[in-house]
Amino acid sequence: MFELNFIAEPGIQTENSDSCWSFLHKRKTNEAEIAQKKTIVETQTTEPMGKYYTWAICAILLIAGVSLYYKPRQTVSPDMVLNQVVDLIIESGYMKDLQLAEAHFMPRSVIVTITAHKLTSVQKFIQGYRREDNIPFEIFQKNNMSYVSLNLPWEGGNKGGDMEALKSLAAKTVFSNKISINYTDHYFELQGRSSDIISYLLQMAETGLIQKFTLSVLHLESGRFFLKVQVNET
Repeated sequence: MFELNFIAEPGIQTENSDSCWSFLHKRKTNEAEIAQKKTIVETQTTEPMGKYYTWAICAILLIAGVSLYYKPRQTVSPDMVLNQVVDLIIESGYMKDLQLAEAHFMPRSVIVTITAHKLTSVQKFIQGYRREDNIPFEIFQKNNMSYVSLNLPWEGGNKGGDMEALKSLAAKTVFSNKISINYTDHYFELQGRSSDIISYLLQMAETGLIQKFTLSVLHLESGRFFLKVQVNET
């Protein structure tokens, strides 16, 4: 690079002089300033973009976590649920160390509780119980007994049921000679053998009544079964 001297005397200079303008010095200064400005601009541009990508990744992870946690419950038909309860009532007379304790048909779920003397019995039951349906369950112990509670989906809570329809249905159902029936304006009670309870439940399902009531099935210590049916008032 060269330097021009507009201040000193014309001619070739024998010594270096400060009386000159250097294009080399000027260019270095400009390049340094440009590089500094470029660095500042890049930094200012990169920081917001980095924050944007960080927030985007966090949002995606949050949505994925919520989706996994609130995974929609698998749809199971009411007929399948009723068949499962009926099977458990039947098998209570044959299963070793396993008994149906109670089943409650509520508006949005059927809670079935099975009891056993040994914890291994309920554990083995869960391992082989319709695992493809992903039915929620809970195992617990109380008073030296082991329990497993199944939470089956149910589409109940429908309106339109009345006691007259239940009494009329009972008159059409074939029961054993060990049956007893009680009823009021708000509930209907049936006590008898497992076959009596099953016959009445199937009749309710066939006539479209079973989802119009809140039901409870209890297995009594005597070995008999107790069915209580209540009108859905809410």
